[in-house]
Amino acid sequence: MIQTAAPGEFTHRCAKVSFDSIYNITEDLRRGRFSVVKKCIKKDSSDEFFAAKIIKKRHLQQALNELRVFQLSCKHSNFIKLYQVFDLPTEAIFILEYAKQGDLQLILELEGYLEESQAIHITKQVLEAVAFLHENKVIHLDIKPQNILLMEKWPSTEIKLCDFGLSRILTNQCLLEISGTTDFLAPEVVNYEPLTYATDMWSMGVLIYVLVTGHTPFGGTTALNTQSNIAQCILDFPEDLFEKISKTCIDLIKNLIVRIPKHRITANVSLKHPWICSNEEILLKNSFDYENNDNDNNTLLSTTNNNNQYENNNN
Repeated sequence: MIQTAAPGEFTHRCAKVSFDSIYNITEDLRRGRFSVVKKCIKKDSSDEFFAAKIIKKRHLQQALNELRVFQLSCKHSNFIKLYQVFDLPTEAIFILEYAKQGDLQLILELEGYLEESQAIHITKQVLEAVAFLHENKVIHLDIKPQNILLMEKWPSTEIKLCDFGLSRILTNQCLLEISGTTDFLAPEVVNYEPLTYATDMWSMGVLIYVLVTGHTPFGGTTALNTQSNIAQCILDFPEDLFEKISKTCIDLIKNLIVRIPKHRITANVSLKHPWICSNEEILLKNSFDYENNDNDNNTLLSTTNNNNQYENNNN
């Protein structure tokens, strides 16, 4: 069962003053299927900026779900903060923390891919955020570079995960939905099978692959072609992309991009993986052994499907 908020709860948490009396909108920041995000500034300030997420009332249930997740995420530093909610006749407006450095996708478009030390720095923070969500019975369902915001100048930046529009709070019953960004969808999403916390972990594996190569692992010429590739789960590590990538990085990807959800390692276990725990400034530059690669999703460190190994090694 999906937990949702009641409309009365939404109204109760709304500001008692009007949006226009406090803020001026300056520019569009991003547009999604259910909402638009605009940059705004407080009228009594020259430099206090915020992000106003505007959600049409016809998508009220999405706003209610998102509000509940924000109420949980405020307890962790790697999430965008929610400051105010405005209830207008035709739309709801969330006043959010503003990330002046933009999102991670902008960095990938400029640089193509990240050095492993940079990828570790980013991935560790995202994993910590995802682990927190899962501990609080939330699955994000839309982990991708566009939803990873940069709070300081690149590359030494704190990141914050945003956009809970697709997120769900889970109870005991299964969740069946087709949603998310095609390149980051897990096989169970494509096949309309039950979604779990492991669905986010597949997306984490795709994210790491994208960060270190600049390419998606299952990208096709069309969305349907990409979904077909995902459903088949034929994971490849082309030499031209991975010849300089460390074995431990590939090992973590192989532990996450796994067809069967219960065989993917968790966020907490991923945080103890050797790649995440490696010194970000002194990475082993050992390249992938292509002659011995059998492309069957077995890991280089023999860690697939063993969720306790990293815990045991780190106790």
